[in-house]
Amino acid sequence: MKLAVISDVHGNLPALHVVLEHIEGWRPDKLIVNGDLINRGPYSLQALQLVLDRFPDAIFLKGNHENFVLNCATEDEPKSGVVYEMRRFSHWTYAQVAQELDRIASWDESMDLDDLEGGTMHITHGTRLGNRDGITPRTQDHELPEKVGGEKDIFITSHTHWPFIRKFNGTTVINSGSVGTPFDRDYRSSYAQLSYSQSGWQAEIIRLDYDRAKTEQDYEESGFMDAGGPITRLMLMELRHARGFIGTWLRDYETPVINGDITLEHAIELHLEKMLGIEAKQKITFV
Repeated sequence: MKLAVISDVHGNLPALHVVLEHIEGWRPDKLIVNGDLINRGPYSLQALQLVLDRFPDAIFLKGNHENFVLNCATEDEPKSGVVYEMRRFSHWTYAQVAQELDRIASWDESMDLDDLEGGTMHITHGTRLGNRDGITPRTQDHELPEKVGGEKDIFITSHTHWPFIRKFNGTTVINSGSVGTPFDRDYRSSYAQLSYSQSGWQAEIIRLDYDRAKTEQDYEESGFMDAGGPITRLMLMELRHARGFIGTWLRDYETPVINGDITLEHAIELHLEKMLGIEAKQKITFV
């Protein structure tokens, strides 16, 4: 049996084309899309349509960004003001994928495969704690029991955009990484391959180059940068530098912006100055 797991595409079509072509050549028994196919990028509807066209029997799971988009229809979601401006990219995506909202809403948030040869498997975008909780290579062993649970042979996660494979208490933990925006300073797309043979399950992280210049062009030409609000600037920087910008921005500036202590635009400017300054210092080499 062969399984391919992709995640965190975020509407990046050039990357998705390359990854799906590679998966077609590998010929898995099943493709699993482990959340965040849409949103946070330029071509969400086209990404969904592409997967459905190439792998019509693929299994889709929700990530936090599918939920962000679905939440745009709820009564308690702000439709104006600073919180709306911070989430405007999701409202833009909501309009793009309007024809597919019922399909997206029908996706589960996790799945268990208990009738596999060689053991059991749990697949979720985040962890047992929710699809906004993640695991990176830096996550400590003492943090893992409540995230992973103890009853499965294989635990597949995504969300953090950091691909890895590690063992924990008899469970193989696999993070598929990100097709669209890796955060591990490796610009290449990633996805996970799992195969079963007489020797048991084998897992591998696949990394693939794609046309990042075309993706940057898509950010502009799709209307994502203009209509998605100021925070799309941070998303573009994440693409360019293969590292996370938004998580630290939320930690440092979300509350001050909501409280009116600083404007959204100024907070983004300050954060970009800080992050790009750090990036420049880390590239300095000493002879």
